[in-house]
Amino acid sequence: MKPLFVVCSVALLAACTSNAPVVQEKNTSYDRSTQARVRLYGQNQKGTTMVSGIDCEAEDQQARRGHKVNVVRNLKDAFGSLVGMVKSHSLGIPETVYSKNIGQMNGLLSQAFFREYTVPAGKTVNVQDAYIGSRNVMTTPSETIIYEEGSCRSRMASFVPQAGHDYEVIGLSGRRCGVAVYEVGTQGELKPVELQDAVSCQIRR
Repeated sequence: MKPLFVVCSVALLAACTSNAPVVQEKNTSYDRSTQARVRLYGQNQKGTTMVSGIDCEAEDQQARRGHKVNVVRNLKDAFGSLVGMVKSHSLGIPETVYSKNIGQMNGLLSQAFFREYTVPAGKTVNVQDAYIGSRNVMTTPSETIIYEEGSCRSRMASFVPQAGHDYEVIGLSGRRCGVAVYEVGTQGELKPVELQDAVSCQIRR
C-alpha cells in the first residue's frame, strides 16, 4: 500500500508543476504593419479579460466597444485546467520567464495555460485579472454548511500596443488580483508597460 501511495504522490506532484503542452497555431493572418500580439494567462478559477481595438472616434458601435475575450470563461478550458489536460496556444510570441515556467502557476485542480491573440495596433486595449472563488455546500441531518471563497478583480487598466510588437499580460498568483503588462523582446526579455485607466467610449445617440 505504501509504494502505491508514494507513486501516486509523485505523480500528483509532477502534474502540479508540469507545463501545459503548447500548440503552435498555423496559417495565422498576423500583419506586423497593422497588428500586435498579446499573450494572456488563465487557469481554473483565475483568468484574464482583454478588450482590444477600442476606437472612440469610430462611428461603428462595435468598434467603439472593442473586441472582448475571456481566458477560462468557456467550459472546455475550465474543465481542461481542472483535470490537467488543457493546452496552451501560441502565435509565435517569444518565450519568457513566465511562459517557460508556467507550471509554477499551477494550483490544486487548476493547471495554468496561455492563449495568444492578434490585436489592432494603435488602438486601446483594456485588461483585467480576476479570481472566482468556489462555493461548496455540505448537508448533514441537522444542518447545511455553505462555504464560500472570496472573489476579486483587479482594476481594469489600459495600454496602446504598437505595430509589430509583442506583449504579455500577467496577473498576481493565487487568490489575489492585480494586472501588469510587459513588452516582450525578440529574446523573451520583458519591459514593463505603463498602464493607464481603462477606456470606455461614450454612447453616441
